[in-house]
Amino acid sequence: MNKFPKINTFYILAAIFVLALILRFLYYPNNIYFGYDQARDGFAAQDILKGDLKLVGPTTTFTGLNHGVLFWYLLAPFYFLGQGNPEIASVFLRIFNALGVFFIFYFSKILFGKRAAFLAAAFFAISFEQTQFSIYMGNPALGVLSVMLMYLGLALAIFQKKTLGLPLAFLGLGVSIQFQFALFYLIVPMILIMVVFRKTFFKLPLKTWLLSVLTLFIFLSTFILVEFKYNFRSLHAILHLTQQVSDKSFGNISNTYFYTISKMISFNFTGDLIPNLIILILLLISFLKFLRDKRWRNQLIFLSIWFFALFLTFVINGGVLNPEVSIPLYYPNVGVSVSFLIFTAFLIGQIFSKMRILALLIVGVILLFNLDMINQFNPKGTILEINAQPGMLLQDEKKVLDFIYTDTASQPFAVKAITMPLDINTTWSYLFEHYGNTKYGYLPIWNGKNALGFPGDLKVQEAQEGLPAKRYVIIEPTRGIPTKFIDDFLNEEGYFTKLDMEQKFGNFIVQRRVKF
Repeated sequence: MNKFPKINTFYILAAIFVLALILRFLYYPNNIYFGYDQARDGFAAQDILKGDLKLVGPTTTFTGLNHGVLFWYLLAPFYFLGQGNPEIASVFLRIFNALGVFFIFYFSKILFGKRAAFLAAAFFAISFEQTQFSIYMGNPALGVLSVMLMYLGLALAIFQKKTLGLPLAFLGLGVSIQFQFALFYLIVPMILIMVVFRKTFFKLPLKTWLLSVLTLFIFLSTFILVEFKYNFRSLHAILHLTQQVSDKSFGNISNTYFYTISKMISFNFTGDLIPNLIILILLLISFLKFLRDKRWRNQLIFLSIWFFALFLTFVINGGVLNPEVSIPLYYPNVGVSVSFLIFTAFLIGQIFSKMRILALLIVGVILLFNLDMINQFNPKGTILEINAQPGMLLQDEKKVLDFIYTDTASQPFAVKAITMPLDINTTWSYLFEHYGNTKYGYLPIWNGKNALGFPGDLKVQEAQEGLPAKRYVIIEPTRGIPTKFIDDFLNEEGYFTKLDMEQKFGNFIVQRRVKF
């Protein structure tokens, strides 16, 4: 049943890996997204290179909670190689994601054999979702491989009786939490898997458990140090979140969960061309059918714990009233769809045993749908579900700076911008410092409001007196920026300057302003 044509495994995997790289570097570097988070990470990487070692990582959406700091340390060498150029860091992230081809192949081979393994690797390579994670320059993106590593370690221990699997699982858990704080939820499915397959884990020697716990402790040590240093602020933040449980609705949680699962089907298999409910029902029926087969029962139970544990994250955050209006961010689901890819590969492999033409047709349809999604969305960077302010493309931002510097004819100038987050110049400060200054040899004065405590070294002067004669206003892509704020900003600017010329670069608008 698992016979496969006698072609060297290495060459097949290499071809799949090359395909993965091609799809991830398609449209590079024009589709690099560079907003506030990316500029913040760039500054942090630069600080580390200067010897300013970091202990607290990127902020989360919840005040008082931070991700781990590992992501910044991994970025630092690539910002060093690129001398501050984010394009080099983007190369690393795309290649890193493509390596998942080898992870998922080995994983699937352990569970279901070589045929399913090759299919799973191919599905990972062409997955629209995975190409999006590869071009996403954010800390959660690296969680794809670390989550896979955790479950791979557990699978090695359960299905191949390898003691090394447990330390690998704890390593994957620790690294995952470093990359994305929300991945703390992985502790629950890990414990559940250990309970279900307890006979395996009871037999592991004590030294293996001690090594595993030590590995996890090492990667969580930065969180522990931060707690002691900042008076357990994360613990207080978590306790505050748990007190909001009464505001959560099971209907909202379920609605958001099934919306996300639907998106997972779209982003990996069907696009928007086939009703996802039909696909979901067919997959569920197939899962229950094969669950009755003792040959596959343990493997499918393992995958189901991996897949359905995601529901816990929606219980914690409460879901949203209408996901179609308030789009839930997709990146907390990082790594979950891998279990989905593996199961689908297994299922198609079973179909191939009896109806080869149908199996090949399904694979062809999946390929075409993913390529269509990649062609439709990837030229524009990351989608709304990953970055809430689409259109912040690095190539357009460089065009904005090139226009301004060229228009000034080497004269001093002042600049301000309508930004997201509001009144924070971190994005433009990084661009002017590491692109504008490098190419043109001088920096502007920032004439807009700028909140304190955020990265960026542009000179800020809100007063109008003494400013250079040349003034420019940059309007970022406006999704997520209240219309009232934009109107108030431009009305206030109209007291001091008038519009002289306006240019558009992608989703950015640049205004040259003249003082009255």
